[in-house]
Amino acid sequence: MYDGKQVVRVVTQYKKADLYNIGVEMKDRKGTGNYDIERREFNYEYVSLTQNNLYQEVKKKLKDRKIEYLDRPNNNLLNGVTFTSGPEFFQSLGMKFKDSGRTYHTGDKKGQAVMIPVIKSKEDIPNAVTYFFDSCMEFLKDYVGEENILLSQIHYDEDTPHLQAYFVPVVNKVKRKCFVRDKNGNVVKEKTTNKKGMTTITPKLLRDDKGKIVYEEVEGTFLNCDQFWKDRGGKLSFHKMQNAFNEFITEKGFNLYRGNIGSNKENQTKLDYDIAEKKAELEELNKEKENTLKIIENSKNGLKNIENNDSNLNPVKRKFGGYKNEDVLRFIKYTRGLEHKIIILSTDNSNKDIEINKLTEENKTFKNNKELLKRNEIIKEQKSTIQDQKEEISKLSGLVDVLNNNIASLKDKLETEVNKWKNLFQKMCKAIDKVLKRDKPKERLEDYEDIADAINHGYYGKNNKNKDDFEIER
Repeated sequence: MYDGKQVVRVVTQYKKADLYNIGVEMKDRKGTGNYDIERREFNYEYVSLTQNNLYQEVKKKLKDRKIEYLDRPNNNLLNGVTFTSGPEFFQSLGMKFKDSGRTYHTGDKKGQAVMIPVIKSKEDIPNAVTYFFDSCMEFLKDYVGEENILLSQIHYDEDTPHLQAYFVPVVNKVKRKCFVRDKNGNVVKEKTTNKKGMTTITPKLLRDDKGKIVYEEVEGTFLNCDQFWKDRGGKLSFHKMQNAFNEFITEKGFNLYRGNIGSNKENQTKLDYDIAEKKAELEELNKEKENTLKIIENSKNGLKNIENNDSNLNPVKRKFGGYKNEDVLRFIKYTRGLEHKIIILSTDNSNKDIEINKLTEENKTFKNNKELLKRNEIIKEQKSTIQDQKEEISKLSGLVDVLNNNIASLKDKLETEVNKWKNLFQKMCKAIDKVLKRDKPKERLEDYEDIADAINHGYYGKNNKNKDDFEIER
């Protein structure tokens, strides 16, 4: 029986444009995570920045060690790795957790409560947990080279404790293409035609008898992500790293499930995970609304029948005790009809909400803010309608408390949903400010709307559409 699942995630494609945001998230804890400011003080750094930001740190490291690299925007300068497990593993080590009030919407834990650590002091972090992360750090130093690690931290301020580190993929040997040279040692050049029919002059590649390109090994110190992972197994490199870590951590006394042996599943970034969770949450919300709309439609039909016959039953004019059994049943039906009327009026614009959800689901980065602005108008209309219904219900003596409770429940559901959208809107605005490197958010919503329209129509950010997220998490 295992104490938890082993989680080792690696991201290899961090480029020059990503470094600033990674540094901000690691240093200032600003990003896409569910950060708890009260637990932030318990985070721990194994390796800290010596420069003002992560980009300067990388540049200094490359310069000081005289590491050769291609200074291109698409060159992979940095790799990231995360070590963690699920709450059940940390609970087995003595750490306390509590229900966050949220639930998982995807994966093996779909529908289950999201548990978060309870940390009020350093004593709430068991020694076994500290030893686990110390062991993870020991493994990382040995596997990627201690001299290559630029930044490494334990994060206790998110949903699940994890060790997160960034390193430069440095190698001592690389394979380079050989070129044909003349008798004087100069590279021979030739004319080549590309797919578009354009002719260019390029160095002539040296090929063997079978027409294959000839390579030579060059020793030195190089920043080369592809060669770094080729040296550790190529296509099976992540698989081998998982095996090596599991063997190492088991020897340290921890009992973690490795997962399916032979699997080399691609790592999911935190942004991918958040999008999947949001999409699943929206799908559940759509189903719930569809069911509610069906109930409302049935209630409308029943309400029409009740209203057509309510001339024989006016609860205000007669005493409750004077009714026969059949009158009491009709009285209850009448009351339920009023409850359904409130639901009908409170959700009169549910179809618009569904359209908003569908648009958000199609936009994987959740950057369409226009529909969120419409929601404010909808809320005002609904509040006004609910107030009118409160006045009507107050006429029914003895039933006011029951109906008010129903109204309160409806308002809570509405406010919960509104808060979800507000939080999402704020996160999107922060993300836009981060991408644009703004020190302060804009005051006008139109600024964000213009940027969203530009992105949706392909006028902005074309070169950044495949960027990885900057925070890795289970």
